[in-house]
Amino acid sequence: MDIILTDDELKKCLEFSIKCAENQQDIEFGQSDTKPRAVAEIGRDNYIGKIAEVAFAKMLYNEFGISIDLDFEYYPRGEWDAQDTIINGWKIDVKGTRQGGRWMLIEWSKIDFRQRDKDLPHLFVMASVCWDRDKDAPTGKVKMVGCASIMKLKNDVPNTEILKKGDLLPSTRNPVHLQADNFGIKFSYLEKDWEFVINYLLKNNPPKLDDYPNPYTGETYRELFPEDY
Repeated sequence: MDIILTDDELKKCLEFSIKCAENQQDIEFGQSDTKPRAVAEIGRDNYIGKIAEVAFAKMLYNEFGISIDLDFEYYPRGEWDAQDTIINGWKIDVKGTRQGGRWMLIEWSKIDFRQRDKDLPHLFVMASVCWDRDKDAPTGKVKMVGCASIMKLKNDVPNTEILKKGDLLPSTRNPVHLQADNFGIKFSYLEKDWEFVINYLLKNNPPKLDDYPNPYTGETYRELFPEDY
């Protein structure tokens, strides 16, 4: 499904991404052995991510009549925003990539961070942001690629790859060495029937994540926070 953002919406996303990048820590989610990224690179990633969030919100409103509040707050160094969207108790994390990407990549460190903050998402949504390479800027069109439950982000799950730091990202034209450990799912294996997905979210409770294993240690909520049980 294609979603079109207006010039005003793109401008708001750009202003947010620049301000956020200035406040954001250089090494995301504790990757202390990774070279710090430039503010411009962080800003572009934030821009793509925020465009994806706005596109998802527009899809929800235009296609399903669901209105959600978008977060345009600027967070200080070392702090992170909450999940992007909540529908009927389902916590949804929206991810964006520039046009040409073929993988939904979820960093292990992000899952680890969210779990220790008692804030794991239930669903990951993937959006592909169409990009004018000559202008190095978004065109305004966003393809809502698909989504996957966090329950697919575990070892030994069909069509979910374990991609370690330093590995080459498979099935890409240009060699890309991964900067972190990831779960990876090809776009072709994501759930793409948005009507089915949204109806399911509205009619069903989210899965309990008490026993979801930390990708590094295998620990679960029950083991990390026994006082809660």
